[in-house]
Amino acid sequence: MCRWAALYLVVVTFFSLRLFGGDSPPDVSRLLKRATRGNSDAQFNLGLAYETGRWLAQDFAEAARWYQKAAAVGSANAQLHLGNLYAEGKGVAHDEATALRWYLRAAVQGHPAAQTNVGCMYFDGKAGLQRDYTEASLWFAKAAAQQSPRAEANLASLYLRGLGVPRDAAHAAALYLAAAKQGNLPAQTMIAWMYAHGLGLRQDLAQSLKWNRAAAQQSYPLALNNLGYLYEQGLGVPRDVAQAATFYRRAAELGLPEAQHNLAVLRSQGKGLPESGEDEARWPAEGPGRGPGNHSETVQSGGEIPMGSSREVGAFGNERP
Repeated sequence: MCRWAALYLVVVTFFSLRLFGGDSPPDVSRLLKRATRGNSDAQFNLGLAYETGRWLAQDFAEAARWYQKAAAVGSANAQLHLGNLYAEGKGVAHDEATALRWYLRAAVQGHPAAQTNVGCMYFDGKAGLQRDYTEASLWFAKAAAQQSPRAEANLASLYLRGLGVPRDAAHAAALYLAAAKQGNLPAQTMIAWMYAHGLGLRQDLAQSLKWNRAAAQQSYPLALNNLGYLYEQGLGVPRDVAQAATFYRRAAELGLPEAQHNLAVLRSQGKGLPESGEDEARWPAEGPGRGPGNHSETVQSGGEIPMGSSREVGAFGNERP
């Protein structure tokens, strides 16, 4: 039978600040002059320009050099981004312990992204830390209190499994929903799963469909696969195998094994679908799969800049005279 995709229980992701507020180029010469004179905001912004390769040729070493200057005098944003570079080994030697030190310096200043990163490192047991779900939950809670969607989703995942906090599906659902409303794709898919199964809230297939669609519109593979499952089974929508196959195919082409399996199952059952392509022919209909409710503790690597996914960029910080 086809499987509803297993959903990541802990959405632990390094993410980045919004770096650029618009398309107007900054006055780079003025920025460099102010940075050279010791203005920490200018130093941070110059580091951003080098890190992102927007307005200046991308140069991680130069980004790290300017971040270091601003971080040394207390810029939480610079500390965060310098930590990112050490976490990924970009422009500096890969050094998780140094990354953690910079994250902590920003986190104690109340920076929600840095707080989330510290929580991620405790969750993963990185940088020489012993894995500590309780400590991870404390840092996620600090950032979630500032409405950080990733922190809300991470904390929800801990409550759902009872990792470092009491198991509380209702609280997990509330946190996932808060993150989902801010556009967090894993949270949207997770709250859809909880609505479908009536876990932590009243079962509501219409809401499940709504949130899966919201994430699927952003081509999120798990949501695409789950929409396929809803259409195949006729859950909350009229049963439509052709529509199910369309969603499965989109998720399968994005590399999701569950979707590849589900599409192959439909074909093996002779559902009257169009002939498969070469890729589809290689996707097995048999083999291990995960059905609804069968979760794993798989995590997305933590930190401010996504590892293995597209990074976010945003706006220049304000310069001080």
